[in-house]
Amino acid sequence: MAKRRVSELMNPNVVCARPEMTVAEAAKLLAVRGVSGAPVVDEQGRILGVVSQNDLVRHSTKQVSAEESGRFYSDDELFEDLADVPVDVSDTPVEEVMSRRVYTVSRDTSVAVAANIMRERHIHRLIVSERTRVVGVITSLDLLRVVEENC
Repeated sequence: MAKRRVSELMNPNVVCARPEMTVAEAAKLLAVRGVSGAPVVDEQGRILGVVSQNDLVRHSTKQVSAEESGRFYSDDELFEDLADVPVDVSDTPVEEVMSRRVYTVSRDTSVAVAANIMRERHIHRLIVSERTRVVGVITSLDLLRVVEENC
């Protein structure tokens, strides 16, 4: 039996986020498209990182003050209380919350190797790339399909 390749299971219709998108925009994109994460790409389609629902939730539940966020620029004692005011973090750019560590595989990577990478790295998706460009994504659910077919 021939070894299965990532190209057989990957989804070539990849939802991508942009680094300048806000956390709120990215959350909406993932929800509308029904995915739990997406590669973050620049204007040329090069992979910059990956953003997941976990990244977005983790960020949105943080309590950040104006001073901590850098959105408070006064040294005036009259405004000291304002430095402690919580700020809305939903307009934070995706670039600030995405993971810069991206695990990629090629179309020709065996499914077994892809599964091993996901298991060892505790990740749920691998970006399928060709010369730094996204050509697909393979997820842990795609790998479960192989298990299901072989049982």
